[in-house]
Amino acid sequence: MSFRTTRRVAAVLAVSALAACSTTSSEPEATPARPVTPGVNLTALTKLCPPVMLDDDVAFRRIYAPANSDAPENLVYQVSLGEFSRTCGPAPTGDKLIEQISVVGRLVGGPKAKPGSYTVPVRVEVVDGDVAVYSEVIQQQVTLPADGLSTQFLFRADNLPVPLTASPNTAVRIGIAK
Repeated sequence: MSFRTTRRVAAVLAVSALAACSTTSSEPEATPARPVTPGVNLTALTKLCPPVMLDDDVAFRRIYAPANSDAPENLVYQVSLGEFSRTCGPAPTGDKLIEQISVVGRLVGGPKAKPGSYTVPVRVEVVDGDVAVYSEVIQQQVTLPADGLSTQFLFRADNLPVPLTASPNTAVRIGIAK
């Protein structure tokens, strides 16, 4: 067979194969997408969900023993909060939003640190300008390992209430409580 004949046969076979792929049955009828949450516009929801602010003044704290000493040799540990994420959704009652936040933290042992469990008090506030609408201190347990005296932890706060009447100045403020 010549090269030209081989090309023609290949073309006829390819067209035949493609023709065999078409079907005569009708396509299923398209169904409309279900809403994620009935009555909630997700674009509006992202605009209503307040931003998270990591307060620089209280995102880092050093703990000494004795407590009134700030000499480097008396440092037990230092703790800091870093990256965060948030998500929002309507409350089941529909009268407010519920926000969830996650924050990465780090605890580093000092000269007086011992392996074990430490309690880090994390303050979470929903503020409208300078007025706290909601405030809670959550005790985060962090275990300092024996092998490195440094560890990371994930702090999570769920069900933070945000009023639907919140102003554009509303935010969620996070920091380490004293």
